[in-house]
Amino acid sequence: MLDESRIAAVASVLRNIPASAVEVIELNDPQYAAIKKLVAVHGDRAVALAVANALISYRLSLPGEKYWLEFADWGSRIPTPSAGKELVEAMKAFLAESRGNRMVVQQKARRLERAAPVLERVLREPGRYRDLGVLVKELAGVLGARPEEKTIVFAAKMAYYAYRALGLEVAGKNEIPVPLDRRMALLTSASGMINSTPDKVFTRYRLDAVRAWQKVSRESGIPALHLDAVVWLPAHGIERNLRRGLEYARDEFARRLVGYSKGIVDWNTARQVAGQIIYRDPYS
Repeated sequence: MLDESRIAAVASVLRNIPASAVEVIELNDPQYAAIKKLVAVHGDRAVALAVANALISYRLSLPGEKYWLEFADWGSRIPTPSAGKELVEAMKAFLAESRGNRMVVQQKARRLERAAPVLERVLREPGRYRDLGVLVKELAGVLGARPEEKTIVFAAKMAYYAYRALGLEVAGKNEIPVPLDRRMALLTSASGMINSTPDKVFTRYRLDAVRAWQKVSRESGIPALHLDAVVWLPAHGIERNLRRGLEYARDEFARRLVGYSKGIVDWNTARQVAGQIIYRDPYS
């Protein structure tokens, strides 16, 4: 199912992105800005807020970038939760008023309730979860889910952003796979790493797609936790851009990559990356 030649091609161009650019791209991620705002108000207890919201960040009615800013605006106005149940009740109140998270609200509320024991521990012992592998293992256990499930690895990514905003290092990030949302499924298809439609990649071939990006991560030298921002952020609006043509979508991806990296990634490198990530029209 995996096209090894396409995986190698994608990894080859990503290898040209320096570590300094990856650092800057993450700092310019609107989701990082959202987490930083929460950390400024709640300190290390913002880790639990970030994890809680990541667990319900699916089937959104706003792009992820805008949704997290909405969450940060709300989260910066509430009292700092002191217990898991208090955090869950606050999150339910957020779901009741959120513009960006309106679908399957009851299902998400139940998910938060099941995660409450872990959220309680994250609130009380945030330092323990600087090992992101511990967080993934405990969340997967309490939710009865696979450790590579999108929202669980996304919770690890957002916890990492919180620790970064706190000025703290994390362990275990090399083992965290890319969170496979619909945008990443589209890129998996567009890159040719899996020769199938974005919808089938997102459903039938999810694990294959995760494996493909793990291989890209190893071969490019960019940990998957960081790789996610490098390829996900510039792909904002990619479906709309593809309707205007393959070259237009590539140019927009490259322009955003240069912008998010503040020019550390030059235009030629960005265009090469865009040409391999958006190798084909996934809908043709």
